[in-house]
Amino acid sequence: SSSSSSSSSSPNMKPTGEANPEFAVLRRQFEDEGWFKRDPVKEASVLGQVLGLYAVGQYLANTGDHPVLAAVSLGLGMQQAGWLAHDYIHGRGPWCNAMRSFGLLTNGFSCEWWQHKHNLHHAFTNIDGRDGDIKLEPLYFLSDPAETGRPDNPAMRKWQHIYGYPLYALTYLLWRRHSVVSALQRSDNKEGMLLAAHYAWLLLCIPPPVALASTLLGGFLVGSIVTATHQTEEIMFEADGAEFVDVQFRSTREADVAPGLERWLWGGMDTQLVHHLFPTMPRYRHHEARPIVQAWAKQHGYDFRISSSTEILSKNFNHLKALADL
Repeated sequence: SSSSSSSSSSPNMKPTGEANPEFAVLRRQFEDEGWFKRDPVKEASVLGQVLGLYAVGQYLANTGDHPVLAAVSLGLGMQQAGWLAHDYIHGRGPWCNAMRSFGLLTNGFSCEWWQHKHNLHHAFTNIDGRDGDIKLEPLYFLSDPAETGRPDNPAMRKWQHIYGYPLYALTYLLWRRHSVVSALQRSDNKEGMLLAAHYAWLLLCIPPPVALASTLLGGFLVGSIVTATHQTEEIMFEADGAEFVDVQFRSTREADVAPGLERWLWGGMDTQLVHHLFPTMPRYRHHEARPIVQAWAKQHGYDFRISSSTEILSKNFNHLKALADL
């Protein structure tokens, strides 16, 4: 079957197996071979790395001699905690259920708010008007305002390629604000208590300059990576009627990153297409799954897009600049 075959009127309208039986076979293969099972050793490793960065940052912040190192350690910890919380939100089973509030305790992110926002992104990836991750005006214009019908702001838009990347530092501050507002609006007492515990730690146990610097660093490291694999790819409209699997291939590009530090920093976002096709698969299995998905895509006529991280980041800059120059 080719990538243009479609039997649903909008993404996720029909169960994936019904809309794309070939993909259902691939998913069943992964299920039967145990790809969705959690590995206790790897789970302990990724959790230990995050908690270790927080512990080192806390220690350095309170010795008073190394505020920059403290902010770097906590900032990296906050970035990695974001990736890990993302994995827990998607995951299934008792361990992920128990760890569902991890992002709330470590970064102040509401589970309910994040799940609602993120589920829409997964169901309607790069679908204009449904995916909030690509509706970023007036800060970022990813599409021509003449196409979206949303208000233009030429005064800001013409500079967006200049302020674009530095502004990603505010990512965590914005997510924190949305989280507090969401918990208050829903009168969610459980989230309120966990948020209070988080802010008691952040504001009382970490010196304010270190707390702010680490939040900005963590936010920048997540913000500059998290949307990079989507926002220069195809932006579609619900009326186009593409089916779920087709949408994922057209809206997502994987990053070919070096093993070690670069892969660690990307936190599973480099295997974004595998993740979008199999969101409950643990991220430490993505790289092994990638060649299987690539072979399946080739067999069924899908375009598996992958570029180096430098190519992807430069594509993002050039995309912002092209829309700035309209």
